[in-house]
Amino acid sequence: MTAEGPTDVRISNLTGQTIEDVTVTTTDDPAYAIRVHNFGTVASGAVTDYFRFDIAYTEADITLKIGGVIWSTPPTQFDYLTYIGPDRITYRLTIADPVNRVLDIETVIEEPIDDL
Repeated sequence: MTAEGPTDVRISNLTGQTIEDVTVTTTDDPAYAIRVHNFGTVASGAVTDYFRFDIAYTEADITLKIGGVIWSTPPTQFDYLTYIGPDRITYRLTIADPVNRVLDIETVIEEPIDDL
């Protein structure tokens, strides 16, 4: 455990749609081994289990499919973000721009990781 992490992340689907192939990238720095995870399919209104990443920020690169069509969050500039640290967080996903298939992400820090 360091000041940078790990960080336990889960997804909350507030899009109103079933989302599939939900892939989260928490950093573009290859120095971190666990930085990409696919959460699979998440029903509308559902929340996934936590997955432990080496590091996470208040923003992430998230891609997913709704009805077979790819949606994503805007590209993240990780260089300018502050890491979250050893906490459990939820990325709440909503639809920001249905025409351009853009998602919005709200990060909620739930609690410190207490099992390290």
